[in-house]
Amino acid sequence: MNSHSLEKKSLRLFLLIYFGAITLTITGFATLLYRMEIKNLQEKFISKLHTQATTIAFRAIDAQMMQKPFFIDKNVEYILLDKNNKVLDASFKLTKKLHQSFEIIDKCAYYSEKGAKGHLGIDTIIVRDCSYKEKKDAILHKNLLIALFSFIILFVIGWYLGKLFLKPWQRRIEELDRFIKDSTHELNTPITAIMLALSKLKTQNRYTQIAKMAALRISKLYEDLTYINFGSQTIKESIDIKKIVEEILELFLLISEHKKISLDLFLQPCIINADPKEIKILIKNLIDNAFKYAPQNSTVSIRLQNCSLSISNTLNSTPPKDLRAIFERYTRANSSTGGFGIGLSIVKNICEKYGFEILATTKNHHITFTINFR
Repeated sequence: MNSHSLEKKSLRLFLLIYFGAITLTITGFATLLYRMEIKNLQEKFISKLHTQATTIAFRAIDAQMMQKPFFIDKNVEYILLDKNNKVLDASFKLTKKLHQSFEIIDKCAYYSEKGAKGHLGIDTIIVRDCSYKEKKDAILHKNLLIALFSFIILFVIGWYLGKLFLKPWQRRIEELDRFIKDSTHELNTPITAIMLALSKLKTQNRYTQIAKMAALRISKLYEDLTYINFGSQTIKESIDIKKIVEEILELFLLISEHKKISLDLFLQPCIINADPKEIKILIKNLIDNAFKYAPQNSTVSIRLQNCSLSISNTLNSTPPKDLRAIFERYTRANSSTGGFGIGLSIVKNICEKYGFEILATTKNHHITFTINFR
């Protein structure tokens, strides 16, 4: 995972949390505002319908007492009932019985009262307004638009803040990457000189062996840094995985002798078409990882069968809970062991490039890496 991928991952995580927070907040406020407006709408309808019903009652009383003509405005929908709930007059038909003075039935608002007090035989006045559903929907649409508009604005602000907060971190990563690239260039000459000088030494003593092991570590680190920072031009050819494993194991003989690690080795030929340099880096990192984390006087098992390479070793500590995380760059299974946490990320990248399946498993304080080359 490069710095750009880390930046995108961090930004996605920030936006996910921010997105969840603003979604909950906007939803809460929008729901509260909607309920308040619906309550206010109902109060307006109650007031309006109450005025209509009171007007009808007043005119009924006035018509009987003052011998005036009784009339109801044309824009008012009404039902007039006597004390036996018999319809005296109506502009619409009531399909359901009202249980409260104000009710919403289907798409209409209904209001009933007994203000006429029996004048003109009227006991109950029921009025309705069927514009309630339309106005309720308008409130819902308005609140949805406000919520959506608020979400877009807050999301854009969150995106901007996320990018702004990540800028210093991005600059630091870029500076680190630039330093690593510059250092990698500078390492080339001294590493080549050390390896050449050690190969010319005829005296093989303890100090020479230690120097060779150290040079091997530096050389491997140089290969990893070069691959990470500069990559390589892929030149595919037919190669035998068995021969590559045997060739790499010769480099680790000194380390196995120093740590008194025994090898459980079983290798069958496996011919694939790939870049030899990249396959060597892949296998070297896996073998190096096994020797690095294997305790003294333990066994490293390397088996190549049916083009499936398995490398297993005992662990000094408790196996990591999340095995997927150990393939991320700068992640180390054990902080007490040396290394930079880049070897397995390189292994993962090469496997993804060629479509190789890689699997890490643990059992009884043993960890096994398996690569299927086909």
